[in-house]
Amino acid sequence: MSDKNEKSFYWVEGITRDEVVRSLADNRPSVFRNQKNRRMLILFISFLIIVSALSVFIEQPKVRSYLEIATLASVLILYFKLRASVRHVADAPDELLDERLIALRNAGYLDAYRNIGGIGIVYFFIYLLIANEIFSPSLSIGGAGFSQTMVSYFMWFACMPSMVLAWTMPSERPASQD
Repeated sequence: MSDKNEKSFYWVEGITRDEVVRSLADNRPSVFRNQKNRRMLILFISFLIIVSALSVFIEQPKVRSYLEIATLASVLILYFKLRASVRHVADAPDELLDERLIALRNAGYLDAYRNIGGIGIVYFFIYLLIANEIFSPSLSIGGAGFSQTMVSYFMWFACMPSMVLAWTMPSERPASQD
């Protein structure tokens, strides 16, 4: 039963209705349905985002640009794996979730925004140190270094809701074979 008013793509959330429905109904075993494996994925994504942010300290422009591209591509690929590991709950609109999943998602967003605030403070203080030339007089706060650091900060924004859910959700039990 399909309603003409039903959206098939949610632009704000960046997800399709079919993607959420398929993910919530999926009973196939997955490595990332285990909490330990999801936490390892989170730690690896976090490491890559930190490397991306710290790449501004590499003085060799070619090495820095290759590292920036490699970390960005890796984080994007792993981000989609992370979203799938939590069954797209962090990105799904209310109309596709039940009350329990909405409450879980909303609690995850609260923690995610608190974490983003803490990360923002760290980024701010690092930029104060760079601006005051404490690390290296050759580093400047403008230009490519600033934009790469902002890209890494936006990666935190995109990943954090799914990271919080993946960290806190328990491992799923395999579906019983009837």
